[in-house]
Amino acid sequence: MKFFINILFLALFSGSLYASTYNLAEIQNDFYTNVAIKPLYEEYYGKTIDELCKERSAACYNSELLKIMKDIPFTENSFIKESLAQRKKKFHIRNNYWKKAQKHLASKQDVFDFSQFIALVDLSKQVLILVLWDNDTKTFHPIGFDFISSGNINKEINTNTGEDHYLKTPSGLFAIQSGWRSDGKVLDDNITMPYGQKNTYVFYFGTQKSIRYNSFDKNGKKIKDTDKWKLITDKLQLALHAHKSSAPLGQPNSHGCIRISKELNHFLDNNLVFFKQLYNSQREWIHPYNKAPKEAKNYQFAGKYLFVLDRI
Repeated sequence: MKFFINILFLALFSGSLYASTYNLAEIQNDFYTNVAIKPLYEEYYGKTIDELCKERSAACYNSELLKIMKDIPFTENSFIKESLAQRKKKFHIRNNYWKKAQKHLASKQDVFDFSQFIALVDLSKQVLILVLWDNDTKTFHPIGFDFISSGNINKEINTNTGEDHYLKTPSGLFAIQSGWRSDGKVLDDNITMPYGQKNTYVFYFGTQKSIRYNSFDKNGKKIKDTDKWKLITDKLQLALHAHKSSAPLGQPNSHGCIRISKELNHFLDNNLVFFKQLYNSQREWIHPYNKAPKEAKNYQFAGKYLFVLDRI
């Protein structure tokens, strides 16, 4: 969908891009189209597509959605145009911001010993920025961003005995440890999918130290006076995963994991952002239990790192 490219650079990045040995525009366009624009088409034309695909076939739905995206440019739809403008108003990668981000990335440069994707998270902005490290030119490039939802320790007030605590999402450079595909479980409210739709990948980064409020006394009773709560160190099973609920992305809401949209999840999955160790030299998927990505590509940039910062 090449008609998105001219708009992309205005929406994604307000400054000039460094030279690269790779086709950045193609990857950036793919990200912007599928992560930022496609869900807006789905939101606006979803009911129309449901009528066309009454059998609820996923293949039919996707086919009709792509057809609409091709036939109706987003510049001709006021809802989509305004939504993209609001998205940019909320956040976009400015020159000064990107310079600061590069300094943080450069502090870990010795670890990035081949060209690869890196997922950079800014907790203060509640965004994930996909970065491409070009090892030939020794340059970091922004591919695109999407909003996330990280841990909110203030929601500990909602925790009852036996329930999971709310921890701060830890900062640091994390290498993926393992992962699995979601079973698509829906909770009793018939809305919430803790790990997203069936077969979306849960990227797991192991047990990490974090902090939370101790909201229970030594007898296991809830301390109602929040002024008496104390911050304590605890452990978190850190994961990056899709999540569907009434809690919006773009603000902290989780128990400590990083929630992302299904569209970003699919992009990270299909572009092998964390799958360096799961493909052999013949580009064959070698995980013994989990299914391979449906549309695997950009094998040469497969990576493994999640870099979380409190603030850029």
